[in-house]
Amino acid sequence: NYDTFVVLTEGNLKEWKFKNIKVIPNPLTFYPSTKSTLQNKKVLAVGKHSFQKGYDLLLKSWKLVTSKHPDWVLDIYGTIWEDVGLKKLAHELNIEKSVNFFHPVKNIADKYQEASIYALSSRYEGFGMVLTEAMAYGVPCVSFDCPYGPSDIISDDLDGILVANGDIQALSMALNQLIENPKQRMEMGNLARENVKRFSIEKIAIQWDTLFNSLASIK
Repeated sequence: NYDTFVVLTEGNLKEWKFKNIKVIPNPLTFYPSTKSTLQNKKVLAVGKHSFQKGYDLLLKSWKLVTSKHPDWVLDIYGTIWEDVGLKKLAHELNIEKSVNFFHPVKNIADKYQEASIYALSSRYEGFGMVLTEAMAYGVPCVSFDCPYGPSDIISDDLDGILVANGDIQALSMALNQLIENPKQRMEMGNLARENVKRFSIEKIAIQWDTLFNSLASIK
């Protein structure tokens, strides 16, 4: 009954059989003038402690990373729910010295700029704004190819790395790859910062404007 049904990602098209469906992604609301140097031995993740965010998978992956790179740290920013048991898991994995759990901060943009790699371990996403935000700071992202969003945002092996959803071993290998190859990290980060411009609010607004004008012209 709708003239147009709008979804966020190409993956969402698999969920609906409508002919009147259209993809318009979420816009990136900022594009900083500065970017990360990618020199800090720091991996960043942002999001609340929950099953969805898959931090249990990330911690198990990080265990494999730290066995090779004990001088790197993982910073996780987001609402901390003790019932999720992430601190306990970090202790059981003996990685608590290389993992930091922080409550949400207003200056999260500063944290993107301090990071050298962004890790997304979600089991599922609505879109994945954190990926576009990290990329805007020139930070290459390593992400599970979860439903849906990451595959719309990351061009695999070009401006970031996608791995099979839930594959702990593959996630650790991808993180190690970028840790061990600073040149590749820099190249991917530069391309990420350029490619993410397609999500600028100006370009996304044009898509909405075009849609509204086309609907207004329907008689």
